[in-house]
Amino acid sequence: MDNFQEFLGQLGERFNELSQGKKVAALSLVALALASLLVMSLWLKTPDYQLLYANLSEQDAGAIVEKLKTQKVPYEVTNGGRTIRVASDMIHEIRLQLAGEGLPEGSDVGLEIFEDTPLGMTDFIQKLNFQRALQGELTRTIKTLDAVDQVRVHLVIPKDNLFRKEKPKGKASVTLKIKSGKSLTEGQIQGIVHLVSSSVGSIQASDVVVVDLKGNLLSGGKEPSREAMMSASNFKHKLRVEKELQAKIIKMLEDALGPGNVIAKVSTDLDFEQVERTEEIFDPDSQVVRSENQISENSTGAIPPGGIPGVQALVPSGEDASGVVGQAAQRNKSNAVFNYEINKVVRRVSKPVGEIAKLSVAVMIDGTVTGDPAEYKPRTQEEMAKYLQIVQSAVGFDQERGDVIQVENIQFDRTQLDKEKEAIAKAEQIDMAMEIGKLVVGLIFLIMFFTRVIRPIITWMTTSVEVVPEMDQLGAADIDAVDEEKRRLNEMASEAAHIRESVAEFVSNDPKYTAGVIRKWMREKDPAAK
Repeated sequence: MDNFQEFLGQLGERFNELSQGKKVAALSLVALALASLLVMSLWLKTPDYQLLYANLSEQDAGAIVEKLKTQKVPYEVTNGGRTIRVASDMIHEIRLQLAGEGLPEGSDVGLEIFEDTPLGMTDFIQKLNFQRALQGELTRTIKTLDAVDQVRVHLVIPKDNLFRKEKPKGKASVTLKIKSGKSLTEGQIQGIVHLVSSSVGSIQASDVVVVDLKGNLLSGGKEPSREAMMSASNFKHKLRVEKELQAKIIKMLEDALGPGNVIAKVSTDLDFEQVERTEEIFDPDSQVVRSENQISENSTGAIPPGGIPGVQALVPSGEDASGVVGQAAQRNKSNAVFNYEINKVVRRVSKPVGEIAKLSVAVMIDGTVTGDPAEYKPRTQEEMAKYLQIVQSAVGFDQERGDVIQVENIQFDRTQLDKEKEAIAKAEQIDMAMEIGKLVVGLIFLIMFFTRVIRPIITWMTTSVEVVPEMDQLGAADIDAVDEEKRRLNEMASEAAHIRESVAEFVSNDPKYTAGVIRKWMREKDPAAK
């Protein structure tokens, strides 16, 4: 404590010894330092605001601000009151608290509309509130999709009529706003359609229309629109197949030839015809007895009166041609029927949709540039034949299908690319120069601040103050004494310099004699060394 008081006392004495201008400069420097510390402390105390909620409705924004004021949480409102920011260390805790209280609710009304039902509500108002509740709940559900930003749902719910045989059908329309940089697939759109139709009993999927903010029809409509959507879906599938084949060719060849040396384009003819064929194939070599019917008949006895019909009956006296009379007769009869079943195969064949009917591929490969100056060297025929086989294997070449694959060696025009590279290099150099300039300026500022401000203050505070009398306070004798002392010192300095020069010259001229003299001096100085 005593040392500190002594330091303050010395500091006060030194400050009083300063001139009026130096006192003003010292006080200004102290004020500037205090102001800098104050600004830095305020900057450090300012909270780091992070996004809490964005694109809020006026009702939700007002409710959230009231909650934040009640909890005395610092906040910041931007974007016309639709965006609220709070301190970064409290953002997660505040979100959980607001979610527990049901905030933000959203501008859409859901089934909570029936929580406070007033007395005397008419049937029309109840049906209207039910429709609004369904629309609000569907809007909230569709908003949960990652690619959807805003949604509007309109429902047409028909009235029940007991005198109609057919139940009336409802309709629905959905307006979507897609987030920037995102899109909905066909499957997601159909999912939204079936979500709406499954949530309302009187609405079928064919009666749901989905459009975007630009009025483009995404789903629903009449039959021509369905055909147009089917054509659009087929076209997207065709582009997807071509893009995948192109990427496969470029990736494979660029890994071997280097980036920027390959250009590939693929054109496909896809067969979207839906064909279902039923075939019955009979195998005549494979047969099985299905049924069998055999009949066998035997007859034994005398020849009836009148004889046997025929020639023998015309013989006189009843004799036959052999002269035998009254001989017994015998007859056998057999009949067999076989039914065979021939082997039969029944097949139902369904042709895949979107199968490649024809494939056309064009690939351009750049040559090599070697030497200084640069010289273009084309690819050899052997290399091009090898690249052709690689491309054919990659895309599944089928000659019977009529596929066409062309691989050519063409020199690429890289003039624009070189200009872009030069521009990029210049921009990078300028940016680097700017960064270096900033560092140099900052370093110069630090050095000047240290040498012009900090070091003089440290020197002033650490060195003692000597009172030097002014020249006008000295007498004539004192002035002469000072001049005489200066002259004597100058003469001594010049004489010493002359002696040093003489000794150096002597040593350089006769170093052996000089070494002997030095040894003699050492013996005289130290007798024990003799």
